[in-house]
Amino acid sequence: MNYLHFELQDLLAEALSAMEGRRYDDATAALRRALACVEADWLATPSDAGHGVAGPAAADDPDDGDH
Repeated sequence: MNYLHFELQDLLAEALSAMEGRRYDDATAALRRALACVEADWLATPSDAGHGVAGPAAADDPDDGDH
């Protein structure tokens, strides 16, 4: 399971809270971490994109013994 959505939600909430508290350096740091997560996921190679999750090709393995 990919938890990127939850991590981004936490980072954006942290940034918003910091902005409301006028802690702009903390807000900037949280936004930079969120951007780094998005960039890493967006620039991931196909082998990295699933983060270890088996894709449809693994589910349709012809040597699984069902045939």
